Amino acid sequence: MAAFYRSNWFPYVLPFLLYLALAQAEEFLPHWHDHLYCARVLICAGLILMWRRHFQAELTQKITARQYFYALLAGTLSFSLWPVAVHENLIHLVQPTASTYPVPVSLLLQGIALAGFVFVFPIMNELFWRSFMLRYFISADFRSVPLGTFQLFSVVGVTILSGLAFRYGLVLGGVSLIMSLLLMWQKNLRCCIVAHSICQILVGTYIMMMHSALF
Repeated sequence: MAAFYRSNWFPYVLPFLLYLALAQAEEFLPHWHDHLYCARVLICAGLILMWRRHFQAELTQKITARQYFYALLAGTLSFSLWPVAVHENLIHLVQPTASTYPVPVSLLLQGIALAGFVFVFPIMNELFWRSFMLRYFISADFRSVPLGTFQLFSVVGVTILSGLAFRYGLVLGGVSLIMSLLLMWQKNLRCCIVAHSICQILVGTYIMMMHSALF
């Protein structure tokens, strides 16, 4: 019997589990937020890069201009769930905080945070939820299941677990459902990654606009 860390599912699961653990640590160690957030970005990016051969088929799918358009629609629809559901929480997120870092360090941290928010985390989440979990709910031999295969139990299970994993459960569950339906429609994980990135960009832009309006 092969060691669990040699299993096909391990490269999909470990980055997400470390991401989840560090995100929870941020809740209890707010003064370490910058360090833990950067650790999340760098660890997830490093693991995805190290295990990129496991994801090659999913991440190198061709994506058409029409699929980019569908991704834009799905990303915009996903973003629309955020302001309505968590308006007060988003206002809390834009409260100004004093930076104790020199300007170069502050710019570096902001760059890492932006790269994680827009690129690394969408890739990591879509690999875990859409490429792995949606198929694993159908069969433990998930690689034998074609990407985007529909099964009601799988969709419901991933939607619920996505909502339970983090704060803003209803919103994240709704976003997860949109991404799952997009994958089942287009059978293209890159389409979901683009849609997720668009949603993240719109959320970040919304937060910055609120910051400008309030302060």
